[in-house]
Amino acid sequence: MKRMTRLVTLVTLTALLAVGGGTAASARGTATVTANPTTVAVDETTTITATGLGGLEDAFFGLAGSPGGLLSTQSGGAGSTDVTSPANDGQATAYFRATQAGTFTVAVGDGETVLGTVSVTVSGSAPQPTATSQSPIIEVDSSLVVGQKTRVEAKVDGLQTVGFGLDSTDGGSFSDGSSTGPSITTAVTNGTATVEFTPARAGSVTIALSDGETVLASAVVQVAAAAVTPSASATPTPSATSATSPTPAPVADSAPVLPWILLVVAILVIAGLIVWLVVSRRRGPRVRRSGPTAD
Repeated sequence: MKRMTRLVTLVTLTALLAVGGGTAASARGTATVTANPTTVAVDETTTITATGLGGLEDAFFGLAGSPGGLLSTQSGGAGSTDVTSPANDGQATAYFRATQAGTFTVAVGDGETVLGTVSVTVSGSAPQPTATSQSPIIEVDSSLVVGQKTRVEAKVDGLQTVGFGLDSTDGGSFSDGSSTGPSITTAVTNGTATVEFTPARAGSVTIALSDGETVLASAVVQVAAAAVTPSASATPTPSATSATSPTPAPVADSAPVLPWILLVVAILVIAGLIVWLVVSRRRGPRVRRSGPTAD
């Protein structure tokens, strides 16, 4: 939505500059944008082609002023008021399907600057509601998370089957139990069609309901990125290591002390024996001398 706001603002500025000074306006438009055909009737589609995009990887297509229709990156695909189309060799393509009569402007830009615009004239009037398109309603949670499955219900009368689609194929996928994809056709039972939707990317995603040719209703959901859960497996590892690390320290320190203690004890024992021998030898002669004198 922010991108579309920038595009609308820049388209308006381009128009004002074109009125006030052709040089400034031409400096803005660096791409050539064409519509084929340039005139369509309500519910018809025209191909919008932008060339001269240089090295741009993605081109942004948006509708200025009153939308008057929907844009898509696939012919017949679900539409939105702004889409992103990949650029190949400086060229990008989108499709505009008219929903009301008038003249409408399609702008092409790089997300910040409008590079070119083209006008499409829509003739005829919007078809009157019939039994097959009486105020269809899409019921879905408007706030989702990437990867979170949600139930999508469509209330529609007079149809046996309806199609669900997205504004871009990378937005997610639908499933009704028998088929899966970014666009599927499912049965209507008692005026209700039910599918499961799983978003695949964060951002704004448009879900469209169609009868195979005409978009009957659409709903925009905001998808948030999935939260990253920190791994708990690494937590116990440091505690186990730290708990056992103090244990071997005393053993390692006491190992070299024991031989020294034994050596000191041995020295003391040997010294004691030497002292005892010396004392014993000195006492022996004195005992012999004192014997004859007494006689």
